[in-house]
Amino acid sequence: MSLSLVMCAALVASGCAHAQTLDQSRIRLAQQTVVVPPPPPSLPSIYPQAQAYSSCLMNCDTGAGMCQGACNVSNSPSITFAGPPGTVSSASGALSQCYLNCSQQQLTCKRTCVAPH
Repeated sequence: MSLSLVMCAALVASGCAHAQTLDQSRIRLAQQTVVVPPPPPSLPSIYPQAQAYSSCLMNCDTGAGMCQGACNVSNSPSITFAGPPGTVSSASGALSQCYLNCSQQQLTCKRTCVAPH
């Protein structure tokens, strides 16, 4: 073998040894497997309960409006407000009592509605 060939082989060998030394001094990160826990179950929706509750309230309000409408039909303004100024006629008292009865029915109805929780 010629000297130049031996020198070349020595240089290549020293380069590989030097590369191995550099490779060993590098920081190697460990591969880590992370298990992500599943998300917690979602809370139940109160939308159906709220919808039923508001529907119940609206039904009570509609019933009260129809009741009060019947009070107006049965007691016309010409009868209700007829009479001398400053006096309350019996028709207006009947109209007021009719409205109070309708309001009482409305409140009683609303108490039966189940509120969402």
